[in-house]
Amino acid sequence: MDKELLYRFFSGTASEAERIQIRNWADASPENMKELLRERNLHTAIILVGKKESFMSKVRQTWYKRTVVIHACRYAAIFVSAVLLSWFIVNLKDDSFPMQQITVPLGQYMNMTLADGSSVYLNSGTTLKYPTKFTDKCRVVEIDGEAFFQIVHTKNNAPFIVRTFKGTVEVLGTKFNVEAYKNKNIFMTSLLEGSVKVETDTEQLILQSNERATVIHDKLIKSKIEDNSYYRWTDGIISFNNITFGSLMTEFEKIYGVKIIIHNSAIENSLCLGKFRRIDGLEYALKVLQVDMPFTYKRDFEKQIIYIN
Repeated sequence: MDKELLYRFFSGTASEAERIQIRNWADASPENMKELLRERNLHTAIILVGKKESFMSKVRQTWYKRTVVIHACRYAAIFVSAVLLSWFIVNLKDDSFPMQQITVPLGQYMNMTLADGSSVYLNSGTTLKYPTKFTDKCRVVEIDGEAFFQIVHTKNNAPFIVRTFKGTVEVLGTKFNVEAYKNKNIFMTSLLEGSVKVETDTEQLILQSNERATVIHDKLIKSKIEDNSYYRWTDGIISFNNITFGSLMTEFEKIYGVKIIIHNSAIENSLCLGKFRRIDGLEYALKVLQVDMPFTYKRDFEKQIIYIN
């Protein structure tokens, strides 16, 4: 597949005909889909290191280095493996080991491996701060946004702690999702496997598998996870089950980095069920939804706003 065409697709500038061409090509074979995901991830990495203009010349590279000036000249390391990609790193001050920071651009998501071997998926618009090396006593990271963690045990059973603006999550070895966007005042921890302790300034809860903790009106509330298909966002799947059209548009805003304004109040509370691949794009999803729901839409590309009428 032509790399320039893929680049336009990833950047959201491809025409509808080109998007259909790419989707058909990706569906043609598992090898094509793997290539599409590999190139998409590499495109994301290049954006993060600020070298968008050199995408074509660096498309096969797996290591990148860039000089950063922060007061004194310091170097940020960029790590890439065959599956995980490079990103821009900023050194921060920390009492134990140097901290690093990564921010995922709107409309993208990333997967990375931490120093202890734990895996973390970062959703659109998420910032993660993490040390270059963990101490023997504890492993601490900070997030603003949404992340899915797969935490490994260590020999000394050092606890893994996720800090957010609203509270902390402490585990030993487990799979869990944390959504903590400070600008949206959201804090939710969903446990898929193992057990975790969720703590705010005033309360704490112990979660078991398939339980969720949510802060509602400053109270920490525990509930059951009835459907874990939502967490397939780590596979690039947008899955929703009986959520309102308005809530779905809020998810699309987060995923694709656009503003969606709904003028059609008749459908705002209509329930939606289905799933899309993130790579299919927002307009494809809206066209599919139009089959069952009476609405039209108009996109302002300059302001990145979609109007639902």
